[in-house]
Amino acid sequence: MDILIIYQFCTFGGVERVILNRAHTFKQNGLEVKITIGYMYDRGALLSFKNYLKEKRLEHTIIPIILPNFFYYDLDKHDAVFIIDTPQVFDAISPARNIYVECHTPYKQSRQYLKALPNYVKGIIVPSSSFKALLNSEFSGLPEIFVLPNPVSDEFFRVSSLKTESFTKRPLTYFARVEDLKNFIEAIRIFELMSQRDDVMFWIIGEGAAEKDLIQSLERKNLLGKCLLRDRIDFGKVPYLVNLVKKHRGIFISPSKGESFGLSAAEFISGGVPVLLSDIPPHRVLVDEDGQFLYPLGDVLTAREKLVNLLDDWQHANGVVESYSRKFKSEVFIQEWKKLVEQILTC
Repeated sequence: MDILIIYQFCTFGGVERVILNRAHTFKQNGLEVKITIGYMYDRGALLSFKNYLKEKRLEHTIIPIILPNFFYYDLDKHDAVFIIDTPQVFDAISPARNIYVECHTPYKQSRQYLKALPNYVKGIIVPSSSFKALLNSEFSGLPEIFVLPNPVSDEFFRVSSLKTESFTKRPLTYFARVEDLKNFIEAIRIFELMSQRDDVMFWIIGEGAAEKDLIQSLERKNLLGKCLLRDRIDFGKVPYLVNLVKKHRGIFISPSKGESFGLSAAEFISGGVPVLLSDIPPHRVLVDEDGQFLYPLGDVLTAREKLVNLLDDWQHANGVVESYSRKFKSEVFIQEWKKLVEQILTC
């Protein structure tokens, strides 16, 4: 099958990881799926993206291209076209056989384009049932919505085989953009409550982590000396990060206010890293509604209490999250992918 995916920019973000994980899963299961990913422009991640494809021998499965517009692009040479949260191209492209919108954005304002989809859009693809329910509550008259869950590639399930460096403390890890929706301020409030523990350090990794204002804020809070800050990491280093956190008996933390799926959390879970997640619908699904890994948004005291429990009983928590990771393996995705393809090709 030959697919074109259109996405507005190439970043070190979740959409790119979704596409890479799909490619791994197709290859692992012997499915001949070719993906052309058409970016409108590069935001600094394209070279890392291409290097990852070469390193993992996926360069024949995924072909990235840069096209500022799609006026003269022949969509019909592909079996299907998936437009991921890029309404800018709606007026530029002409109707083709199978055009679908993929909605992954957790930002409410960025979903408003769904109010006025072109008639040629045959359906909407989302990564979770909870996100489907959210869209149905926000919009009326939408075309059919299909759920295609995000797979986690095998490299995350095999992280224990990776070499690691050594730290003297256990990392509490925030891995996301430094912004309001991801609720970075609440993460810092939780870190402050944990700062008296001598056995922990705080890893803050994501776009904005190296900004001067953030560094000064951490210094004022007397946290900077216990922090490791990285603005971004290459695609191929994410499994290595998961392994580092696991080897040092650390915890992944997401206080996010909204997610379409929660892929980073799913990848840490698949690597056997215990997680502490805000109690929102997508996060509940990731951990089978297990309360030891969830805390009410805004309740940082409960978050601290649960973090202490996870750190003190880390080995047990590790075994539990590994049992929850089964739903992220390739079999679930492949089953839903085949159902989706059957519907697409028979429309």
